[in-house]
Amino acid sequence: MKYLIKYLLQQNIRSQKYLAPVVFYTIVMLLIYSYKPNPVADSYGVTAMLLFFGSAWLGLTVMNAEPPGQIQLLVLHTGSRRKVAIGQLVCAAVMQLAMTLITIVYPIITGMFERQPTTYEWIVAWCGHLVLALLGLSISVFFQNAYISRLNWSLPIFIVVLLSSFVQVSLSERLPESLQWISYILPPAFYLVQKMMLFDGGGLGQIVLVCTWSAVYAMLLLSTHIWLSGRRDLRS
Repeated sequence: MKYLIKYLLQQNIRSQKYLAPVVFYTIVMLLIYSYKPNPVADSYGVTAMLLFFGSAWLGLTVMNAEPPGQIQLLVLHTGSRRKVAIGQLVCAAVMQLAMTLITIVYPIITGMFERQPTTYEWIVAWCGHLVLALLGLSISVFFQNAYISRLNWSLPIFIVVLLSSFVQVSLSERLPESLQWISYILPPAFYLVQKMMLFDGGGLGQIVLVCTWSAVYAMLLLSTHIWLSGRRDLRS
């Protein structure tokens, strides 16, 4: 598995397909911190939301980086499509971890905040960014070529799902009662960003609860993807 992850990382770096989401995200983050001072909670809430979209985009590029023929060769070498799927997820997670590190550390070392973050704010920033990055990745895996072969079909639905993750409240108010269940199955990105932006040193328990629910949601999606990958092994 170690060599598979190393290979996938090298291939993604060489292909440079990761540049579009990473460069776009970096530019937007720099624009957010183009003036100072910035409030800690609000700024981290906004960058966490952007990281959710950036991680989803990056995850999709990682999943689609290898052509189908190369994926088949990897399956033959590793002996399992499930191992390849896990390797792709780890590869994407490593790249997203680097984005998260830069996002959290950059405003501190450049003095962009109105004050230094407290210990609680530091913990909330790490938890929020990491969980939202994982949530974005968990959504992206179901829109790769292995599930939806045509990009002109998958991309519009992918964008709608990402955007819908931030309209649960307004959606539940507008949908008839028989359809309000739709708002409850959407990714809980909105609630986590909301808690991050409203965090003032209190209500840490609520942040932990929303982070836990979001992480469980993401892990359920990723586990389903890995399970489906194993099912494709059985059918082949």
